Amino acid sequence: MKKHKVSLLFLATLATFCSSSAFAALNSYTHANGSTVININQADANGLSHNMYQNFDVTNKGSIINNSTTDLVRESGNIARNSNLDRSASLILNEVISTSPSTLNGFIEVAGQRADVIIANPNGITCSGCSFINTGRATLTTGTPTFSDGTLTGFKVAKGTISVNGKGLKGADYTDLLAKKINIQGMIETSQLKAIAGTYDYDIASAQVTANGNTRLFSNSIDVSELGGATAGIIQLQTTEAGAGVNNSGILNASGLYIASNGALTNSGTLQSGVISASASNDITNKGHLSSAQTALQTSSTFNNSGTIETTDYINVVSAGKFSNSENAQITAAGNINVVSIAGDIENTGKISAGKNLLMQTGYGSVDGTMTAIANTRLLNSGSLQAGNISLNAVKEIKLSLGGDVTTQGTAYLSASKVSNAATLTGQNTSIVANEVQNSGLMQTTGTLSVYGKNNIMNTGTLKAGTLALTTDEKISNSSCILWVLCIKGTMAADKITITAPKIASLSNLDGYYSTQTLELNKPAASSESAPSL
Repeated sequence: MKKHKVSLLFLATLATFCSSSAFAALNSYTHANGSTVININQADANGLSHNMYQNFDVTNKGSIINNSTTDLVRESGNIARNSNLDRSASLILNEVISTSPSTLNGFIEVAGQRADVIIANPNGITCSGCSFINTGRATLTTGTPTFSDGTLTGFKVAKGTISVNGKGLKGADYTDLLAKKINIQGMIETSQLKAIAGTYDYDIASAQVTANGNTRLFSNSIDVSELGGATAGIIQLQTTEAGAGVNNSGILNASGLYIASNGALTNSGTLQSGVISASASNDITNKGHLSSAQTALQTSSTFNNSGTIETTDYINVVSAGKFSNSENAQITAAGNINVVSIAGDIENTGKISAGKNLLMQTGYGSVDGTMTAIANTRLLNSGSLQAGNISLNAVKEIKLSLGGDVTTQGTAYLSASKVSNAATLTGQNTSIVANEVQNSGLMQTTGTLSVYGKNNIMNTGTLKAGTLALTTDEKISNSSCILWVLCIKGTMAADKITITAPKIASLSNLDGYYSTQTLELNKPAASSESAPSL
């Protein structure tokens, strides 16, 4: 009894600073089924019942928040009306004002009129087997509630960790986790999940976050372990502090998955959703499995994939730095794949396959609305590129190494200062535009193979097409010799070969092998024709 009196005295002292409804004497009792029944305080004109606690814990027997103005008859045992109420609450705020963290190991049920439930404890909240019944929105937060003219407006989050462990969390229609740090080591089941980690102000009306503080972190503020995960219609994960990352080693399954990391984003588990949209201020690294209809990934740093990314529609990846798809890694889409690296190389040693169009572009950015070369970057491929149509664009070099095959069912377009091919490039029509073109592999098309090398075209491999068109301002070589002793001869074979090269007076000037039914050498161009531009 003495402890209870001290608690009431403490609350009464605070009453001068807060709504008086928050400090009406809370009473609770043990229900016949073993759960704890809490008679909450009277709701204000806005429907808010504000309740303060020294401790807010839930055992595996559960807790019942009594929001009923009438007696309730239930099979598990009747519940008497809450005498504190003359009207039911629509929002029930349970705020811990001591230094004790909260442990939630059972169900939390709203008896009577359905209401949203908030548990606010800046010391931390741990949930293992907690669930919410007759609740529209359940909010767990380590933030401090903020008010304006007596109206709850949001939370100021500055510290505290929310942990979902063991038996996990079964939420309401909407489940919000708002904390400095969030650890998910159990499964979360809800219709919509929002998890925001960092130091910030959260506005309830707009659901907007305003970041606070200039501290830079180098750790994960949202961490989903191998045993953790979530199943929901919508999953939103967000970190607010600079350097604060998101890590998933578990399973996130949703219709829509949205991740905004102010640090790195790392996945070694499974992300499965109708739509996956993720952005990161630091690196995006995938070692696991991404599966969706549509995927959009954006990073202000580098992108690294050593796992699997697959969609039934499209994949868009934009990185400020290097894009890397490692050996044995796969990126596949039934529709289009767009890979854009603004200022870093693109390197593929794995497999990238698009059912429709594949675009890979590096070194270009928009300057005053115009696409401009802004970095001297390369596109390096020693893996497999497959698509209906392929467009490869780099500022410095496109290098197709041995084994780095490019296969299209339609058109292939390659553009860079230098294009070198030691692999196999096949398709219906292929166009190459560069200052320098070197081929020691196989370029083969059933239609037209058009090669423009402004300064040089060197072929020591095979160029084979229905129509082969070679254009240069300087020199075409169909062989290469080392110290004038070891010579490698190239092959040109087509129904029709068109060569435009001022320094080639006749085919006798070309070494190597060539086979054609029709040859056109330095035919005057039509007045409307001009050289391609890089």
